[in-house]
Amino acid sequence: MNGPIQDTWELVQQRRNEIDRLDSELLRLLSRRARISLDLAAIKKSSGLPLYDGKRELQVIERMCLQNPGPLGPENVTSIFRCIIEEARRAGEKQPHPVNPELLSEEKADGHQYGGKRVRS
Repeated sequence: MNGPIQDTWELVQQRRNEIDRLDSELLRLLSRRARISLDLAAIKKSSGLPLYDGKRELQVIERMCLQNPGPLGPENVTSIFRCIIEEARRAGEKQPHPVNPELLSEEKADGHQYGGKRVRS
């Protein structure tokens, strides 16, 4: 292949590679979020707090819709985050997960201190 067809194919491959990298990053972030959700569920369970907090779920979705830069619409963002929240909940129902003390006390590499305040962004 030469000329415009080759150029187009190279652009397609570049974009696919970019999407593949983003998919890997999304999976890493979703896994991290799920681990924190599992720890949160264990904390709630050991403290006798209800596991489900519908108000909090709505706050998360609303916050994400407000932060949305596009091109996804609010209905897309709502659907995506409902799915993320539901899958984290289902993961928690499938396996008992002990509280990870490391997440409660140490500052992590991203500058967050779980169980405390954010120390840097």
